[in-house]
Amino acid sequence: MTPTETAAQARFKAMAVVGASSGFGARMLLHLEAERPDYWLVAIADRPMRWPVERVSSYRFAQNRAGGTFALADLPHLMRSQAWDLFSERRELTITEMTNVLQLENVDSIVHVGSHYDGPDPEAFLERTSRWIDAARIAGVRQVVYLSDIRAYGIGKSNPIPVTERSRANPAPQHRYLVTAEPALPPPDGPPIPPVPGVEDANAMRIAILRTAMSVGSGSSSPVVDELFYPAISAGRKREFPIQFLHQHDLARAVEATINRRLSGIFNIVGDGAISSKEILGMCEDTLASRSGLAGRLRRSAGAELAKHPLIVGANKFKQQAQFKFKYSSVRAARVFCHTVLMEPG
Repeated sequence: MTPTETAAQARFKAMAVVGASSGFGARMLLHLEAERPDYWLVAIADRPMRWPVERVSSYRFAQNRAGGTFALADLPHLMRSQAWDLFSERRELTITEMTNVLQLENVDSIVHVGSHYDGPDPEAFLERTSRWIDAARIAGVRQVVYLSDIRAYGIGKSNPIPVTERSRANPAPQHRYLVTAEPALPPPDGPPIPPVPGVEDANAMRIAILRTAMSVGSGSSSPVVDELFYPAISAGRKREFPIQFLHQHDLARAVEATINRRLSGIFNIVGDGAISSKEILGMCEDTLASRSGLAGRLRRSAGAELAKHPLIVGANKFKQQAQFKFKYSSVRAARVFCHTVLMEPG
């Protein structure tokens, strides 16, 4: 960072995106860059940034095990497919290090991409969540937005239609870690948080958990789509059932609105309405025939359950508290999904 950048950064509060190299994390940075010119941005990730951002400090937590300088003659060996496993390793951050970064950058708000992380080790990424929340409290961060998804409610015949935020989290065994990773809410939504040394009020930080429907955008989708959508379509060809989508542009807007309104609590985020499985099949039957067949064989149980017991959630709480209107309905988001993601070779 140049002295000019440092001086410019000092005039701004900062927003940090944890998981900034993920598909949605990268889009979130671009959205904030365009919509919040009054904020400096902080990208925190295990991998390089996907796209350049002008007002940003980028932190990539990795450590070179070998150290030293490599000669040109070593490059052929380093470029082999497995060489990077030998010369690079991940390092678990301490809360002190996390806190120092947040304080150094004057971070006011944090967006944690949570279950939308599409990196190589999502479970390890989610396990780190509690440390980021603790570091944020110590650093005096005012707002945390954590992205979860509707798998937290589980899929089954006992779910009401629609599922609201008052519904009990009842995830499938393979999804329990998603709920465990969700941060504890401060009062009035959760129990009082024990005092944190050096922090005047550990309960002052606002935490919003956004449980999203399948989020899709132009050329990308969230991990939950791969897990549930394709096998559901495969299992549900003989029975029509509703599916909800969320466009990633609306998700980025929802995150920004959450920060602006300083919301706290659990909120469902989903595009208005729903689209039937039959409509989606009509949009791109040929592509789905090849993709959902493979997914169905790999994860048929989850897809079959979704086809028998559709998971439909309501977003009225968020729309009312954030005064928010979705620009993309589930139908429009599904059309984007079919015309970009599904049409890509793969």
